[in-house]
Amino acid sequence: MEIKLLLTLDLREQAALQAALVTHGAPDALVTLALTGACRISSVEEGRQLRKWLAEARTAGETDFASLHVIERALVDFGV
Repeated sequence: MEIKLLLTLDLREQAALQAALVTHGAPDALVTLALTGACRISSVEEGRQLRKWLAEARTAGETDFASLHVIERALVDFGV
């Protein structure tokens, strides 16, 4: 199944995400989002992997999760 979900961030959110990516192992979509301010999530599986990484980053406390909340909320709203 293919989905088309476009995530966009404002400059403040993009800067916060770039700072948060100090953590190793960030998914490609998250890196693309940090560098360009937008990314495409092309499959449900990719969305699930991104949500899993966000959850792990939150519980590990290695990153400021408040800056990543926008992404997780968009994924939840989309049904991923």
